[in-house]
Amino acid sequence: MSNLIHKELSYIVRGVLIDVHNKLGPRLPEKFYQQAVTHGLRERGITSESEKQFDVLYREKLAGLFYVDHWLEGGKILLEFKVAPYIMPIHQAQTISYLKLTNADLAIIANFGTHSLQDKRLPNFIRDKKVDFQWQPKTRTENTLYPALLDSIFEALYRVHFVLGPGFIHRVYRDAVMIELWSQGMGYEYIRKIQVYYNNHCVGLQKAQVIRVENKILLGVFAVESMDKVMGMVMKARMRHLGMRVGVLANFYGERLVVETVV
Repeated sequence: MSNLIHKELSYIVRGVLIDVHNKLGPRLPEKFYQQAVTHGLRERGITSESEKQFDVLYREKLAGLFYVDHWLEGGKILLEFKVAPYIMPIHQAQTISYLKLTNADLAIIANFGTHSLQDKRLPNFIRDKKVDFQWQPKTRTENTLYPALLDSIFEALYRVHFVLGPGFIHRVYRDAVMIELWSQGMGYEYIRKIQVYYNNHCVGLQKAQVIRVENKILLGVFAVESMDKVMGMVMKARMRHLGMRVGVLANFYGERLVVETVV
């Protein structure tokens, strides 16, 4: 126990978390717990910032912003709140991403969705670990269109997921992917909106938020809990409107990147 990171501070913080859970009960909106914990920490003289903003840098370029629930004592502890049936592996993976990006000493996940407080300590051991990205090109069939370009796009996607990990919003991954495409020398165009036609008649302007790579492959980048068939249908419709023959869907939500090719 004596080797615990910030042992005394952690003990006080956990006491606040338990007290908040006992007095508020489970399964309230997350912001209620955030405000209560902020008040409890201040009563005990602990410096904290709620919803602290950080830049997400990818290849030293700004890919977006993200916010941690609570930032204690200048980065000694990072607090993440959940209201869930239990602390899931994805919660831990996301919090590790935040540790890596913020360089906080310790993260604590506090779950207020159960009958008693659930909490999980995650010390920042990754700051001392150096793991290099490795890529093995995928095997393509003879009928695959643009096999070399597809492999380059897949490599870019997996590299972004390797560097950032899960836990960020769509726009962060989309911007990071465009930075990676640029770094690999691939030409791309970010298409925010497209005109939708029926029998050569424009019926409206639709948000698209897709990346056209080398004018050959349409790429959709997002972070959702799960993909469904409708997402593939939407991609096919956008491919028709833009005259594209190959599309790629990349979901950065989970511990593992999910990539699907649409033709």
